[in-house]
Amino acid sequence: MSTERKPYTPREIDDTEDRMGSIDQLDFSERQDERQGRVGDERSPEEAEREFPDERVQQAGLSGGETLGTGIHEDGVSMDDVSPETLLDESGARSPREPGDAYPADKELTEVDAGDIGGGYGLDEAELGRRHPLDDKAWDGDPTEPLEPEPGVTIDDELAGDDALEANRKHTRDGGSFGE
Repeated sequence: MSTERKPYTPREIDDTEDRMGSIDQLDFSERQDERQGRVGDERSPEEAEREFPDERVQQAGLSGGETLGTGIHEDGVSMDDVSPETLLDESGARSPREPGDAYPADKELTEVDAGDIGGGYGLDEAELGRRHPLDDKAWDGDPTEPLEPEPGVTIDDELAGDDALEANRKHTRDGGSFGE
């Protein structure tokens, strides 16, 4: 009686959960609610400190003019405001149950080669415009030179007043076309 043994295959180390962190399934049932007690009961000091840090307690009830802090997007942002500074979690926590660090997750920078720069796959706007131009004319310029508008294309500075617009309207009524 011989039994064939299957060769041992180790568990994959780099699986989806390793790459993304643990994922909690949404459960809205009351049985999973971790809160204990009744309405009006006091919270533990640790829970209150975690939800209301010192900075938020100091700024509670202040309006934007009274708040001394300045943000990237707005001035006078307090922890009670709905602002990118308060909504975007930069602690590195991957779930509400994970405490995170005191520093942002992306604080370390890495030097990379020019070929590694970019947001992922595909072409950027300039490369896409050179390969598939909107006017269907083949592009024959030097890729190292900055892109310049064609001489006949209207630039915003030319539209400083109504004179340029009126001249274009008159030109098209007379049978002319743009870009001559």
